[in-house]
Amino acid sequence: MVIDILSGFKGITPFKGITLDDGWDQINRSFMFVLCVLMGTVVTVRQYAGAIIACNGFDKFGSAFSEDYCWTQGLYTVKEAYDLLTVNVPYPGVIPEDMPTCIERELINGGRVSCPDPETVKPPTRVYHLWYQWVPFYFWLAAAAFFFPYLIYKHFGVGDLKPLIQMLHNPIVDEGDQNCMAEKASMWLFYKLNVFMNENTIFAILTEKHRLFFIVMLVKVLYLIISILALYLTDEMFHIGSFVSYGSEWATSLPEGDNETTLVKDKLFPKMVACEIKRWGPTGLEEEQGMCVLAPNVINQYLFLILWFAIIFCIACNCLSVLFALTKLVFVLGSYKRLLASAFLKDELHYKHMFFNIGTSGRVLLQIVATNVSPRVFESIMANLATKLIAERLKGNGKGSV
Repeated sequence: MVIDILSGFKGITPFKGITLDDGWDQINRSFMFVLCVLMGTVVTVRQYAGAIIACNGFDKFGSAFSEDYCWTQGLYTVKEAYDLLTVNVPYPGVIPEDMPTCIERELINGGRVSCPDPETVKPPTRVYHLWYQWVPFYFWLAAAAFFFPYLIYKHFGVGDLKPLIQMLHNPIVDEGDQNCMAEKASMWLFYKLNVFMNENTIFAILTEKHRLFFIVMLVKVLYLIISILALYLTDEMFHIGSFVSYGSEWATSLPEGDNETTLVKDKLFPKMVACEIKRWGPTGLEEEQGMCVLAPNVINQYLFLILWFAIIFCIACNCLSVLFALTKLVFVLGSYKRLLASAFLKDELHYKHMFFNIGTSGRVLLQIVATNVSPRVFESIMANLATKLIAERLKGNGKGSV
């Protein structure tokens, strides 16, 4: 029973023995997918299976009520309390809102620093930190987003090729059975590629012969868009500080020696925040302010730092992926040479003629088969397939030579 359960789990993991996409795409649907799932699991367990907040300073309300109230109603910091000397504030962004706007000071030379009229000064600006309430769902949605383009690629592109490859994938059989399976595979590909080679109408060229070109490019562009959106939508979660530059600012802030500038991690992930409770009581509207400690942000600041570097890496890879895919699909001769090298094939005329006439869809299918089967099996498939396709085309054209 345990083996059956593990076998079922293997079927849903993104790491497959048979790969229908290239390594660039696997960075998204495997690496980023698993990373988001792991981070979502860590954050979910941390937030919903342990103490996530501790508040102090509330005398009118019990600790359980005050902590639940602050967690659900929103914790905040004061924007004007950032970038102050650490000796003047208990924590960056945490300061009483009714404190004087400034303190008049006498100078050594006898002058005096005067404070402005309090009525001319704008009131303090509260920055509410609400992202932590739904950040577990963010990671699950991000994981689904990075896997979604692969579903498009599989179900609308090359999904029907997987049973064929499963039949050929590392077959532990004798030579006769191996040749038989290669013959079956070449027949399947023959009926598929014969349409690509002989259909010349504009509709057939777009919907059949070069359909996989549009699907492959669409999927790769989707991966690029999703990775960029992940960076900027994550930035929208925070109301102060910038997640877009989080990793670079974190790197430049090392070593931490400046006590007048609030670090970006303390703006995005404050460990100490203020809370104001308002409720109806015996004397009317009762309100009280206190401070709360957000211990989970100690972990969150490093989880999101890892996520930032992963997203930046993913964006760079996706840019290269779009460029390389476009080059690979447009420059047919280079793709043909890579196919020969990957399967140890000789450069023969019937191979070249077939490869140049089966369109983008046919070339993508052959590249996937070559990636997933042994060179010997693929050589046998190519020999049978090229012979059948060219013979069929000669018969259709009524010619005696290619």
